[in-house]
Amino acid sequence: MFPFGSRSAPPPQLPRPVPPFPGETTASYIYRLAVANELHPADLRAHMAGRREHGPVTLDALAATTGRSQHALAWALPELRPGVMPRADPVLPGHVRRTVCWRCAARRDSFPYATVWQPAEVSICPSHRIWLGSAAHPRLRGQYDVGGLPEILQAQGRHCRLASRRGRQAAIDAIAEASQITALWARHGFYRDRRVPLIQELRGEVPLTGKLPPGDEVTAVGTYPETVDLARVLAMPRWRNPGAENAGDLQQFEQEVRSCTGIGYEWKDSRYDPLFRWFQKHREALLPGFPDPGQDEPQGQGIRRLASTLVRQARGNSPQ
Repeated sequence: MFPFGSRSAPPPQLPRPVPPFPGETTASYIYRLAVANELHPADLRAHMAGRREHGPVTLDALAATTGRSQHALAWALPELRPGVMPRADPVLPGHVRRTVCWRCAARRDSFPYATVWQPAEVSICPSHRIWLGSAAHPRLRGQYDVGGLPEILQAQGRHCRLASRRGRQAAIDAIAEASQITALWARHGFYRDRRVPLIQELRGEVPLTGKLPPGDEVTAVGTYPETVDLARVLAMPRWRNPGAENAGDLQQFEQEVRSCTGIGYEWKDSRYDPLFRWFQKHREALLPGFPDPGQDEPQGQGIRRLASTLVRQARGNSPQ
C-alpha cells in the first residue's frame, strides 16, 4: 500500500470516503478521513503521496482517494484552493477556526470533532442553535445549547449587522476590545444584572459572589449580549477616531454606553474600569494641553492630567 518510491498512478480510493464539512481545515479532514478508515493520519498522507516521507496534500491525490471532484474539494477545503498561500492564517480574511457544532457532526456519522473556517461574526450554529464560541476566546471549547436563550440569539443578529455595517475587520477589532472589558467586569462582578440570568440558565447556578473566575468557559457566552452591544459603541467612528470637537465629551460617551447596553455605566478613574481607559486611549493626542508623546513626563502623570481634564469637561467647567 505504501511503496518506497513515488507512485506514478493516482492512489486507490478508500472504502469510507467521508465528506468534508464546508470550510473544513485540511488537517481536520485528513484526520477524520483516517479515523473513518482505521488509519493513522501519517499513513493516510503516505498513501496519497505514494512515499513514506510526509508530502503536501494535493487536490488530485485527495480527489482520487475520496472519489470526489477537485472542484468540490476546493470549495469545501479553503486551504487547498488555487492561489491560497500554504499555512496562511487566516486562510480567509475575517474568518476564524472553530470546532463544528456537535449536532452537525453527529448527523455526518463521523468523528465528532471537526475544525472549520467560519466568519468571525458567526458564534452560533444557525441550524441547531449551539454556541460555537467567540473569536475573542479561541481556546475555549465549551458548546452550549442556547436555543432557549433569546437574548443570545438576538445578540447574534446584532453581531452580524455590526459586521455588515462597519466591515468584518472593524467588527473583529471592536468585539475583541469589548470582550476584554466585559470579561473583566464579569471577573469582578460589575454590572451583572444582564449576566446573572444567562449564567443561571447555562450552569444551573450562579456563584455566590456573582463573579466568574478567570478562564471560565461560560464567560464568553454569558457576556456575549453585553459584549456585542458594547462593541457597537466602540466601533462608532466618533468614539474610535474622534475629532477635536467631541474628543472630551465623556458624558455623551456614558449615555451612549448606557443606551446601547442597558448597563448603568458610570466612569471611574481606576484600573478596574477598562472602558474609561479605552476612552482615554482614543483621546490622549486630541485633548488640548495633553503632553506631547515625545516629551519626557513621569509615568502616570499624563493619565492623571487627562482624567482631570475629562472630569472638568464632564461637569461643564472646562478651562478657558
